Amino acid sequence: MIRVLDKSIADKIAAGEVIDRPVSIIKELLENSLDAGADSITVEIRNGGKTYIRVTDNGCGIESDQAEIAFRRHATSKISSAEDLDAIGTLGFRGEALASICAVSRVELITKTRDARTGQKAVVDGSQIIENTATGCPDGTTVTVRDLFYNVPARRKFMGSDSAETRRIVDMVSRISLAYVDVKITLINGNKTVFATRGNGNIYNNIIKIYGSDIGRDLLPVDGRQGDFIIRGFVSPPSESAPSRNKQIFCVNGRVVSSKVLEKGLEDAYREKLFAGRFPVAFLFLSLPPEKLDVNVHPTKKEIRFDDDFEVEDFVRTNVSKALRVKESLPQIRGKNLKNQVSTGEEQTVNLYEKTPATALYANDNGEKNTTTDGRIFKKNASGAAAVQTPGSAAVTAPEVPVVKVREQGEQVEIKSLLSEMREERQDAEQRDREMTPKKPDRRDFDFRELHYMGALFNTYIMACDDDDFYLIDQHAVHERVFYEKLLRQYNEREKLSQQLLLPLNMNVSANVTVTEDVWIEDVRSMGYDIEFFGSNTYIVREIPAFMELREAEDFLTDFFKELGSRPDLTDRNVLEKIVMRSCKSAVKGGDVLTEAEIDGLIKDLSACVNPFSCPHGRPTFIRMTRYEIEKLFKRV
Repeated sequence: MIRVLDKSIADKIAAGEVIDRPVSIIKELLENSLDAGADSITVEIRNGGKTYIRVTDNGCGIESDQAEIAFRRHATSKISSAEDLDAIGTLGFRGEALASICAVSRVELITKTRDARTGQKAVVDGSQIIENTATGCPDGTTVTVRDLFYNVPARRKFMGSDSAETRRIVDMVSRISLAYVDVKITLINGNKTVFATRGNGNIYNNIIKIYGSDIGRDLLPVDGRQGDFIIRGFVSPPSESAPSRNKQIFCVNGRVVSSKVLEKGLEDAYREKLFAGRFPVAFLFLSLPPEKLDVNVHPTKKEIRFDDDFEVEDFVRTNVSKALRVKESLPQIRGKNLKNQVSTGEEQTVNLYEKTPATALYANDNGEKNTTTDGRIFKKNASGAAAVQTPGSAAVTAPEVPVVKVREQGEQVEIKSLLSEMREERQDAEQRDREMTPKKPDRRDFDFRELHYMGALFNTYIMACDDDDFYLIDQHAVHERVFYEKLLRQYNEREKLSQQLLLPLNMNVSANVTVTEDVWIEDVRSMGYDIEFFGSNTYIVREIPAFMELREAEDFLTDFFKELGSRPDLTDRNVLEKIVMRSCKSAVKGGDVLTEAEIDGLIKDLSACVNPFSCPHGRPTFIRMTRYEIEKLFKRV
């Protein structure tokens, strides 16, 4: 028998779509306060919001005769017609928040408009209004929520611990605080103020206030406009990545959202700059015409859809890439200091891309194995002292290091731990920089011409220095980067480099592949494939790209045919992955012994790369230690 559900049951079911835990309530109430034009909002919680939530604002308030109506389902002042859904300009619009909250908790509403002499107090218990009277109160609205899910015990069991729910609330309120920098937002847990923003319009200051000075120290500003699209915010340099996406905050038209499109645009900008499993830190705020997105996807309003995903993705990628370029320069090299020093005095160039016999790669200029330092930089002489030997120079003996006693008779030397120093520095910085502005990134162009070759460490890292800094250069990462850009340039310039197969490869495909042949086949051929239709949904492949092995080439076509049509840039993206794989396999490895001439050629090639600072996987090609950092380690400063 079909029957209509009782209103109380229907309300509880409907509430479950909007309210699943305390953080959902606070989000809805915060959005209502912001829509009311409040510039000061206070959020108070106890026990992770399970027993007590209070949100107070100084917004426009609710008319006394409408306080009761506000609790009805689908009651809202934000839209009035179906056409309004096409261009939503407010955070709320469904009219479900208060109705859903009061269906599963005990709610008290106190509100007053600016021109009213008295306010109104309404008390609701499980959707039942038990009080609606006049009261004295300041302008604005206060909503108090008690005993969440008291009438739905099954839902209470699925909530986390008090600390877990508190963390969710802190994270959500933090994100909204960043989106509304003109609003003073205070979060109180129990009797303790978690944070309080100033509402002074300073995004960077809010980031420091909420996340600490450590995360904000090196942030790069993002500021771009294209037509009606505007993006502002901050992103981290590649060196300051995070192990997860937790510190990626996206706001679109003031709404904190989760978006795969925005994540994709952001992370594409960091392609080849971050190692696998690392993610950029980002605080990005987008503004675009309301008609170009749909926020009416889910009752929680966290998900949005864009009118053109690829347009938005490209907009984010382009502007974040501009910000990252500030940290990079295009070095030039003329071989001044890293020039190959051979007995003839002539500069030699070594091509590491040719298939060179192993003996040639590891041999010195006389054709003998390079055993000058026996693969080690540090040796011991007959007296036992350390000797440092660099190419072209005699070994330099270091004096014996005397033993330094930390504790002498009658004296005590107090040594602070590095952790204590860091803690003190952070406290001092936070005290000093209440109104911080992001420091300008170091724009000093890196110039390989200033480098002086010093030797090799573990036959893996090239040691070099200039007048101010010391460098360790990863020979595998460098060669990988050089190889990658060489192959990429060939692909982009459509230099068809193929290798013929002894036995042709047959590829069975679906019908949609054959009917769309005119869309993809020329792109595939330009990569180096000799491919043609063989009948019965079969393609025959006689040649494959030179930068792929047979299995790679076959897997590429298989994956390509499976995903054909899902993305316009599918071909390019899959090719890039194969190029990265090939460059990694072909590059010299850690432990390979390189001659000075080979190192010289490698560094020169790196200097000509578009991005010399990381390998295609995102690992750094070299690291730098400043003179100051070294002297600080030795307690000179």
